[in-house]
Amino acid sequence: MKILICICTYKRNYELIESLKKFQSIFIPGNIEVKFLIIDNTINYDSKIVIKKFKKKFKFPLFHHNEKKRGIVYARNKCLKEIKKINCEYVIFFDDDCIIDKKWFINFHRLAQENKIEVITGPQIHSNQNADIFEKKYKKDLTYVNWAATNNVVIKKKILVKENIFFDTALNKFGMGEDQLFFLKLKKRGYKILWSKKIQVVEKSHKHRLNIQWTKQRSYRLGVIGYYIDKKIYGAFLGFFINYLKCFIYFLMSLFLIKITKSINFIYRSYGRLLGPFVFKKINFYKK
Repeated sequence: MKILICICTYKRNYELIESLKKFQSIFIPGNIEVKFLIIDNTINYDSKIVIKKFKKKFKFPLFHHNEKKRGIVYARNKCLKEIKKINCEYVIFFDDDCIIDKKWFINFHRLAQENKIEVITGPQIHSNQNADIFEKKYKKDLTYVNWAATNNVVIKKKILVKENIFFDTALNKFGMGEDQLFFLKLKKRGYKILWSKKIQVVEKSHKHRLNIQWTKQRSYRLGVIGYYIDKKIYGAFLGFFINYLKCFIYFLMSLFLIKITKSINFIYRSYGRLLGPFVFKKINFYKK
């Protein structure tokens, strides 16, 4: 089983190296062959020297490239282009600051043996409670879901090659949402996305995410891009209707939630969906 792990990075050399070091000590079943693909999204290729030095003591093959066009969408699309040149069966996306569970590969290997794998995802555990409200929760340990995030997902390479699908550049200015739309499109084309509680990663806490203002901004942004995603999946007319139906539902949910952060999340998502059709083209969170 040949696996390619893709990580996009931007000015997080320390976090990236710490994350890569963890793979050195994690048990990986003998029949799994692991390679890494790192995409540096800085204009000056900031991680070039750091990675070149680190590669000498890293036990896995590592491919390193630079995408000068700024934005996570362009970095991930660079991954999709480079993937086609590398011999692998499965492609995994992780964030540059994530730490994977010590049993991640064991659990993935078991799932791969027991299930027909097309796309597999799992939870991202947040050390920051504010960020945790954005993580989808499921009652079952194993269930099929509508979409996955690129912080913890496995996909068969042949699907990417066959579908020739890329992340939507219209969402680059938001810095989020492109992965949700990407996997919703794959699901619409008939591919199944399996979520497993045992396929876990841990996200490092960031100081700027520890306040309520960050929660408000992220929730509003999710509302605005939610309109665009619904339009892309359901069409302009039906998508417009679904957007405002969700706007109303989120507003009602915000009224009955006891936890203040969850209530704020839904009220600002509702507000984002309310304004989404009118401000999507005008605003640019990416500049902030």
